[in-house]
Amino acid sequence: MMKKKKMLIAAFSSVVLLCAAIGGGTYALFTSSAQNTGNTFASGTLSLSTHRNDVPVEGPMFYTGDSDAGRMGTGLWAPKDTHTRAMLIKNTGTLDAKLTDLIAIPEGTPAQQADALAFGEQAVVTVAALAAPGGVTLNADALNEVNEAADRLFKSLINGPSFLKALARNGQEAFAIAREAVLDWTYRVDNNGQTVLVSVSDAYVGSLKDLYNSGAGRDANLPNLILPAKKTMHLAYNVTFVDDTGLGFDNDSLQGKSVNFTFKNNFEQVKNN
Repeated sequence: MMKKKKMLIAAFSSVVLLCAAIGGGTYALFTSSAQNTGNTFASGTLSLSTHRNDVPVEGPMFYTGDSDAGRMGTGLWAPKDTHTRAMLIKNTGTLDAKLTDLIAIPEGTPAQQADALAFGEQAVVTVAALAAPGGVTLNADALNEVNEAADRLFKSLINGPSFLKALARNGQEAFAIAREAVLDWTYRVDNNGQTVLVSVSDAYVGSLKDLYNSGAGRDANLPNLILPAKKTMHLAYNVTFVDDTGLGFDNDSLQGKSVNFTFKNNFEQVKNN
């Protein structure tokens, strides 16, 4: 009998919000022979804010149903489903920042966390940093256009026969192949009447389970991403629920489950690290 493939996987939870401040005091310069006054050293700050791109508010990137908070609901998840959403992170501080960790935190009761962990074993997550030439800021329509184009490419890549065959042989090999493909992607979008070519500056591809709690921080596959002070980073998050055909897991074990994750990014100041 053919297995029933329809799954009931509910929304992922909230996007990252990280705010870290370096002390704001001033310090006098010590001298040994002559008085030298008026020398002060003010510390910089690292402060990040975030919102998703469908509406400029903080909140979940992935959610099943539409509401006043967002009109980009994914619906219930089934094998081969893939969804791409943008996380926009602005560095409102005075120091450049570098990405040090990508983390997915399973939420809920112990039983719900166990379901989330099981789902992560059957899901691939890709985080791609999108960049426009000269630091052009994309408007909302252009952002949506990029996300839709990226979503189509992810669908063809992650659910394509080449990736699935590689995944059956070796997961890390498959993720490396996918990452190289993603790095070659470019998108032409209309931004305030001008055609802008958006490229991928770096990307992470891996199993969602690899981001649990401790994350992919300081791993060789972590994107080498720098977020300059006063600039905004556009991260395209794609999550794909992989079909179990030929693989060592069973999609049907997740039917009727509802799982919830918090995606978290950690940044550190660039200087003096």
